[in-house]
Amino acid sequence: RPPRSTQGVSSAASDVYKRQGINAEYMGEQTRKHLMQETIETSSPKMRRSIFGPYNPREELHIANPEIVREKIKKIRLDGAEKLNVISDFDFTLTRRKVEEKIADSSFNVLTSSPLMSEEYKQNSKNLFKKFAPIERDTTISPEVRANYMKTWWEESSNLIINERLSKRRIKNSVMLSNLYFRYGVKEFFQIIQRVKMHCYIVSAGIKEVIKQAISILEAQMSFESKDILALCSTSEKYDESGYISNFEGPLITSSNKSLLISHDLYPEIKVNSNAIVIGDLIDDLSMVNNLHLSTKLTIGMLNINDAALLEDYKKAFDIVIGVDGNFLHIAQILEAITGNSNNDYMTFGENAELVAKLINQGDISLLNIFKKKKKKKKKKK
Repeated sequence: RPPRSTQGVSSAASDVYKRQGINAEYMGEQTRKHLMQETIETSSPKMRRSIFGPYNPREELHIANPEIVREKIKKIRLDGAEKLNVISDFDFTLTRRKVEEKIADSSFNVLTSSPLMSEEYKQNSKNLFKKFAPIERDTTISPEVRANYMKTWWEESSNLIINERLSKRRIKNSVMLSNLYFRYGVKEFFQIIQRVKMHCYIVSAGIKEVIKQAISILEAQMSFESKDILALCSTSEKYDESGYISNFEGPLITSSNKSLLISHDLYPEIKVNSNAIVIGDLIDDLSMVNNLHLSTKLTIGMLNINDAALLEDYKKAFDIVIGVDGNFLHIAQILEAITGNSNNDYMTFGENAELVAKLINQGDISLLNIFKKKKKKKKKKK
């Protein structure tokens, strides 16, 4: 069928096409639709938003075996920062689950909630989420069965993305328009990693380009340079000659098979018998390091929902549990103590600062005075 006339195209849209070197007279319907979806008003306040979420005063800190955790921290600190790696999940681990009582966006939900995506994509994606999300957190289902469900979820989601003809530009704009927020304290956490030049590996079953764009925005807003210290381990997108996602490369990574992405062979800078801080929001995230031979492993779980039974499961699985969709401050606090510089103002901040200070206090290295929480004096009632 010959291309349609551009009589129905607004003058504003035509100007956009001309600026981008496109002859609107010969544009096909689909190309015109996708270009309009990528064209966005960059002066919108949402496009200038902070990507860092607010402090959450309701967070909880749970440590089932303080002595074991204390010994692990002591061992990691004595070995030094040069032997330490950070291995973390992304969605709802580095990012918030809720912000101001509204569900925040994961890397997949960035697209599902985007006004730049088609209604057909958004509805189909939401249907998949309703079907598979409860299975992902259901610890009563065997890991093998759950893994098969997660594989099916990823395959069906990837097909939706391919059919949508997504460009990097539309993904970046979708991130800025989304409700994806990094946790309070992630900024300080990355500042420490940058200062000591520690390797950090983000192992995610999410959409790699969405995560890359979110990190790019983070870099711009906090003057952080991730090159050479941060590696993003995730299923990669493949782009066609027009710049649209046409396929995915490598194994499809789900929340149940992340160990496929990280090993000593793939990342030789992770030395055998080195140490690691492993962070995730699912118990399955602990499998990220299944193919690594580590000396000491400190595990931290981000429990984002208020569930007493699930909390007990997390306390058995993780060394430290940060509950109620908490902050990253205490992880930064522990990392700062391990790397040997503990005099930043933010270290005294947070409801559990004193508890963490006692946890990391070791013999000849006293940190209690540095981390002791500053309490406001109460005014006497007349």
